[in-house]
Amino acid sequence: MARLHPDDTKAPSDRRTLLVQAAGELFAEHAYDEVTTTQIAKRAGVAYGLIAHHFTNKRGLYIATIKAAADDLQAVLATPPEGSTPAEQLRNGIARHIAYMDRHATGFLALMRGGNGSDSEVRAIIEDMRWRGAIRVLGFFGVREPVHPTLRATMRGWVGYLDELIIDHIVHHDTHQDDLVELSTSALVASLRTARTRTPGIGIDPGLIDLLAGR
Repeated sequence: MARLHPDDTKAPSDRRTLLVQAAGELFAEHAYDEVTTTQIAKRAGVAYGLIAHHFTNKRGLYIATIKAAADDLQAVLATPPEGSTPAEQLRNGIARHIAYMDRHATGFLALMRGGNGSDSEVRAIIEDMRWRGAIRVLGFFGVREPVHPTLRATMRGWVGYLDELIIDHIVHHDTHQDDLVELSTSALVASLRTARTRTPGIGIDPGLIDLLAGR
C-alpha cells in the first residue's frame, strides 16, 4: 500500500485554509520579503506544490491572507452593537473594534505598517476594509452611499485617526481601551459637527450628532 503524505487525507478546501492560516501567522511575525513559501508549507503541514495550485505564488497567497483578515474583521463587526441609545451603540461598536484589533495586534500592525504595502491590490483591499467600517458608522445616521464629498473626507480622516490610536495602544500599552473609545468618539462628533457647519447639506441631522455625544 502506498504511504500517504500527511496532507493527503485533507480536503482541498481544508488544505487551502491551512495555507492561509499559516501564511497569515508568518506574515504577521516577519516582513513579507523574509517569508518563504517553503516556510509556509512546512508550518501548514501540506505539500509545497499546493501553494502554486491554490494561489499561483507567494503574492497570491499574501493577498488571500489579507482578504481573509478583512473578512474576519467584517464578520465580527457585523453583529449589531449593544446599547439603548445611539451614543451607547456607537461606543460599543468602537470598543468591539478596538478589542478585536488588540487581540490580533501582530497581524494588525503587519497589515497597517508592514508587509507588501507597495502592492496596489493589497492597498485596495485595505482601503475597502476601512471604508466599509466608515459606512457602518455612517449607518448610525441613516447615511448610505453615495456619500457627500465633505462627509467622505471627514470619515476617511476619522478612520485614519482611529487606526493610529489603536497602533499607539498596541505599541505602548499605556492607554486604557476606555480612553481610546472616548477619544475616538469625541473626535468623530467634533469632526462631524465641523463638517456640517462648513457644509450643512452633508445629510446628517445635528440633533443626532448631539445624541452621539451623549447629550
